[in-house]
Amino acid sequence: LSPAEKREAYNKDILYSIGKCLALDAIEQNVDIVLAPGVNLKRHPFCGRNFEYLSEDSFLAGSLASSYIKGIQDKGISACIKHFACNNREKDRFYQTSEVDVRALNEEYLKAFRIAINEANPWTIMCSYNPVNGIYASENKYLLKDILRDKYHYDGVVISDWGACRNRAISLKNGLDLA
Repeated sequence: LSPAEKREAYNKDILYSIGKCLALDAIEQNVDIVLAPGVNLKRHPFCGRNFEYLSEDSFLAGSLASSYIKGIQDKGISACIKHFACNNREKDRFYQTSEVDVRALNEEYLKAFRIAINEANPWTIMCSYNPVNGIYASENKYLLKDILRDKYHYDGVVISDWGACRNRAISLKNGLDLA
């Protein structure tokens, strides 16, 4: 790509326009929530969702997601940032735990979410199917309460991915709003 093409490829105004167009389509179809953007990092070549994730760089993913979310929500439609967190592989994604040390989790894997929450305040967040450090994301107190609610001060709605909630009581107790 030329320097001009590279600048355009990372143009936040374009992401805002895409979000706005998606919101207009949602309004036309009587849809209240757009299940996007996906901001997990492109960490594994076999991750089945790499095509929808914005970048392998957490700062870039968060920055682009912020504009995308603003474009959607400025039209009164909810953006649903996903998949919180560490959804980076496809094989056995319902069962295989993503083992990530606390520093890497906070400095890399959650950074895009933090940026988007701080800059755009998505109205909904979808957690992932997989366990993170042995605990399903939809039941993970550290992720949902300690990080998302307490550290990031997120006050929107947290939903599970379709069929990802294993134990509704534990999930609701630990920060999930909708299973």
